Amino acid sequence: MGKNIKAEGGLSRKSKINIFIGIFLVFVVLTIFFSINQIVEVIEKREKIVELEEKLSWLRNNNIKLLALEKSLYQEDTVELEARKQFNMTGDEDEINFYVTIEKDEDAGQGQSKTKTELSGGAYSDADLWKNIKNFYNKEINNQ
Repeated sequence: MGKNIKAEGGLSRKSKINIFIGIFLVFVVLTIFFSINQIVEVIEKREKIVELEEKLSWLRNNNIKLLALEKSLYQEDTVELEARKQFNMTGDEDEINFYVTIEKDEDAGQGQSKTKTELSGGAYSDADLWKNIKNFYNKEINNQ
């Protein structure tokens, strides 16, 4: 009787195969999960690269526009325009530059200096603005 009884311990062969398949499937699922995570990171980085390339392209185009604007500033017409604006220069011989001369008169009795501006023979004073406007209107605008 003792020889016919076989003692087996543990799990059956079918249970061991099922456990192995379960562990293998968990390993495969974890591997896929981490692979997907890495793929998502790669996609996000590619999108960031595309965004940065677009920004770089925009900045390059803007730089090209600014360089073209800078080169256009060296053209003769632009130089003449800037000379007229900044330095009150004339371009042709037919043009006349008008300017205002400020002379200082000192009164010995008062000890104060007054400024007097002459334009086309009329006298302007710093003290009376409305009188200056009236003189300007009468001399310059009415005489045209």
